[in-house]
Amino acid sequence: MRPLVAIFLVQLCFVAVGAAIPNCPDLDVLENQSDLSQDDLNNLILCFCKPDDKEKVVISCLYGSNLDHLMKATEAVKNASLITSSISIQHMEFPDGGLPEFGKLAPDLKSLEIKECSGQDELKVGDDSFKGLEQTLRNLTIHACNLQTIPPSVDSLENLETVVFSNNKLDSLGVDQFKNKKQLSYLDVSGNFITSIEEKAFEPLTSLETLVIGEHNFINETVVEEIGRLKALKTLDLSRADGIFQPPETLFKEIPQIEVLKLSGCSIPTLEPGQFATLKKLKELDLRVNLIENITAYAFDGLESLTRLSLAGNFISKLEPDVFFGLSSLEELDLGWNEIKTIPTDVFKPLTDKLKTISLRNNPISELPSTGLGMLEKLSLAECGFTSISADQLKDYPKLEELDLSKCNISNIVENTFENQKDSLKKLNLQKNKLKSLPNLIKNLPAIESLDVSSNPYRCDGELVNFVFGVEDRVKKAEENGNSFFVANTNETVCDRPYTLRGEQILQVEVEKFQPYDEKSDTTTAPSTTTTSTVEETTTELKIPDLLVGSRTNDTLFKEEPRRDVYDLSKTDDAKGVYNQKGTYAVPITIGAIGLVTVIVIVAVVLFIKVRDIEK
Repeated sequence: MRPLVAIFLVQLCFVAVGAAIPNCPDLDVLENQSDLSQDDLNNLILCFCKPDDKEKVVISCLYGSNLDHLMKATEAVKNASLITSSISIQHMEFPDGGLPEFGKLAPDLKSLEIKECSGQDELKVGDDSFKGLEQTLRNLTIHACNLQTIPPSVDSLENLETVVFSNNKLDSLGVDQFKNKKQLSYLDVSGNFITSIEEKAFEPLTSLETLVIGEHNFINETVVEEIGRLKALKTLDLSRADGIFQPPETLFKEIPQIEVLKLSGCSIPTLEPGQFATLKKLKELDLRVNLIENITAYAFDGLESLTRLSLAGNFISKLEPDVFFGLSSLEELDLGWNEIKTIPTDVFKPLTDKLKTISLRNNPISELPSTGLGMLEKLSLAECGFTSISADQLKDYPKLEELDLSKCNISNIVENTFENQKDSLKKLNLQKNKLKSLPNLIKNLPAIESLDVSSNPYRCDGELVNFVFGVEDRVKKAEENGNSFFVANTNETVCDRPYTLRGEQILQVEVEKFQPYDEKSDTTTAPSTTTTSTVEETTTELKIPDLLVGSRTNDTLFKEEPRRDVYDLSKTDDAKGVYNQKGTYAVPITIGAIGLVTVIVIVAVVLFIKVRDIEK
């Protein structure tokens, strides 16, 4: 067997002896738990402690946890003479009294995150919930907890830097709710039902740099007027906001200093010249998933600082000449998931000096004309209508490092297809095409680091074996030189013909089995075999690594079902990423914790079944 499949370690951590904080487990410490006893399961608390630095600890409470678990976790931190600096709570069912007094649980708390409260009732936030944290608390999140108004007790928190009240039931914002929030730099009130903001409500927010206020909030005159008061604003996220049928030019005139503008998921049907002309400092513009059918020439004129533009998921069928005029600094362009059939020869002429990344994914394009984009490093033509790809079509891209040709209809690749990229191409994706054979691509691509040629109907014959030899040789050289080389999805890179090898992983087929293919003699009838199996009932020690499925694949028990190929609006980073970077460690901890609980349930069930069978 050839060691070509990279095995990804899945870190699943449990209660165990030797945790950094006694009586409060750390999800990142114990990646190889050996045995699970009944006592481990019985004593498990679903609040976890992650040491942040020498003295500070992050506590994360996940689904199924309660206030008793949180109190035990904070007490464990105190007993260890450490400080709880951050608490993240998700899916916790709070008692009738609502939130506890966090100042007593963690008097030095800097970050508090409460997400997706259980039940339909509004979360009760008492007058004493934040008592003692007036000067220490910097980050506050209450997400999806049915809040109908911002709790009055938040008023006393003078040093807040980030505030998130997303996905609640707020219908307005009052003038007194931000009166002492001069330190606030990030505010997220998206996913509510806001239809009005009181006059001068945002006036105290002199340090606010990021505002996320989309997702079903209605952007009317009162909202526009208050946003216009934010003279320090750099990022404005209006994604999925109601009431936006054209770019709000009057608002742009009040905040010409913004650098990032998110208008994805709105109802904009067309773009006209001059609509963004006042935004001279704009660096990123997101117009994904609107109703855009037509972009008039010079629509982006004036955006000389823009480096990223996304128009994915619209209904654009034609690119007008000079449509990209004025975008002299543009480095990334996403035109995926549109209805573009042809690319005019000179349409990208204003972008030739700087453009490094372009996506034309999921457009009915069957030919790639000369574009002049000689600086391009990343090109996606996935899910287009290509039946073949030639060196001539790729001649304009001598600096190309990543090329995605997955899910096309390409049936043939010749050895010199990528000759113009032989010294630059590092990542190539040919997944899910109609390839029956492959030339020795590896030999002609000395810089390649990642290759995906999976899910093609390969004919495993004497010609394909050259590709196998090429992969083996590159793996050997990569190990000797300490270079990176990876063949993705080898478990799905399988033979289709002959029938005797159908379903076999190409890179694990013995060399002598690659024989000249004769279609007439190929048969679906496999030699009959007789097998005898003996089942011995034993009790097997259960270990966490045993939950991994297939040592030669990256499959696990938690493998997701295949998804439909539809455009996902959330896949591109957005303004909320700013908070994720500067906020808590809750996201990675929560993801690991969800997997943890799932595995615990599986382990418990397996143990129960084994004990039951033995007793029988």
